Amino acid sequence: MVMRSLMAGETYFAIIKQKTFSTGFFDDACKEFYCRRLLVCQNAFRVELHAYVLMEKEIFLLFTPLTPSGFDSFATFLNSSYSRYYAIRFSRSVLAWRNDPLVCRLPGDKLVLDCQKFVERYAMGNSRESHPGEYGYSSYCANAFTHKPRFLRHHRVIHQLVTNEVNGLQRYRDFVAKPFREEYERFLQSRLLYGQPLIQQDRASRLENSRALADIEKRDILSTIT
Repeated sequence: MVMRSLMAGETYFAIIKQKTFSTGFFDDACKEFYCRRLLVCQNAFRVELHAYVLMEKEIFLLFTPLTPSGFDSFATFLNSSYSRYYAIRFSRSVLAWRNDPLVCRLPGDKLVLDCQKFVERYAMGNSRESHPGEYGYSSYCANAFTHKPRFLRHHRVIHQLVTNEVNGLQRYRDFVAKPFREEYERFLQSRLLYGQPLIQQDRASRLENSRALADIEKRDILSTIT
């Protein structure tokens, strides 16, 4: 695997997909094994994890690397550890997860907010749960009910939301509860799930310089890039 160089201090979305067909997570015990190492070992690789969801065939992470190569080393460690667990438990020696996550940089705090919402709502549309808090292997409960969640680090835009506002945690829960517009959610899926940039580079400065973009403004940008 060739280690990529990410921008230290910038925030990214990553999706890790299963390496071998019919591996991934077999049951909740598999998710528990992976989740413990994800949360406990991130600091050793200088990665700040903001949000996550573990699905049967894919893993979503929202994170900020503090070194250029720390995240890829972290992903390789997680996947190697899980593959050893998988081999011992199921007597099947395979690399269960890909060592080359699809990664997308998020150029702007508003996109970070939207991608965190995307991660924490994802289980609702892809499992039997009707509320994000019902799914046991995501960051939702830690972020939605805790000002200083254990093992997670609030991104600055989330920190501002939950600490500088009256009833900030309730406001965060309300934010996640409100669905995306269908066309905007399709746009996010078409980019994030395939490691494609959310906006063209020449649009990045426009978004980064804007402190907040309403949906109608996003729609205007979307019409120029899709």
